[in-house]
Amino acid sequence: MKPFNPHRQSQKLRHFTPTRKPAGVFSISVVFSDAALLVLAFFLAVSPFVMQPGINIKLPASPFTGGARFGSMVLSVTRGDWFYFNDERLEISRLGGVLEAAAVETPGAPLIIEADERASHGAVVAAWNAALNAGISEVSMATHILAVGEGAP
Repeated sequence: MKPFNPHRQSQKLRHFTPTRKPAGVFSISVVFSDAALLVLAFFLAVSPFVMQPGINIKLPASPFTGGARFGSMVLSVTRGDWFYFNDERLEISRLGGVLEAAAVETPGAPLIIEADERASHGAVVAAWNAALNAGISEVSMATHILAVGEGAP
């Protein structure tokens, strides 16, 4: 004879129902949205450190593919013969003094002149001469690199 088990009937009636459900699409999408928000926060935090001046310049094209070193100074010349250095609009009379101060502050740093293709040749040469008179020994011109199949201007 079997021993008496008072819980036999209750064991038959009980069914195990899991309290945790397997991870579905919703929980996986939460992880990806968290990662996307983290990347967005990183780009928003770093974006002020990226120098993007609000000066519209269309550079002339050239097959030259060399580049300047990191930490170069940039002088922009627009088609109205305005000079911009460190996001400051300058007259040609003040350009030499500002470039001298920058050359003392960062010795040995090269200067890149970004000149619009419709800027006058005289303004670009004046900027180049001001840089050389300020003691900047390495001056280069920024150009738009020709794409494959693009003809020379």
